[in-house]
Parts: sequence; structure tokens; C-alpha cells
Amino acid sequence: MGVEKALDSKKVLQVVNLSPNESIVEKLTKMHPMRQITYASIIQVTMFFGMLGMFQVNSWIFST
Repeated sequence: MGVEKALDSKKVLQVVNLSPNESIVEKLTKMHPMRQITYASIIQVTMFFGMLGMFQVNSWIFST
């Protein structure tokens, strides 16, 4: 397998698995801890309300 094919397959797997690019992870570790906490809190609140919204959608779907 060529180097280009290996890199392409790695990128495809990152997209399929929704895994971040390595540079993003490296930037995250160099970020100030309070900024990390802020971003994590925003993501957590967003996911929580998204989960509550999906509970409501499921109750609408399965209420009949």
C-alpha cells in the first residue's frame, strides 16, 4: 500500500469515527486550563439539552 493510500484511509477512518485531527488534540493540551473548562462546559450543556430534546422527540414518537 502506498503512502498516499495509507494517509487517505486514515483520513477516511477519522471521518467515519468522528475522531479529531491530531493537531486539534495537540492545540487543546497547549490551551489555558480555564479555556479548556469553558469549552468543556459549553459542550456538556449543549449535549445535555440535546439529550433532553431527543427524550421529548422519542416521547412524541412512541406516545401513540
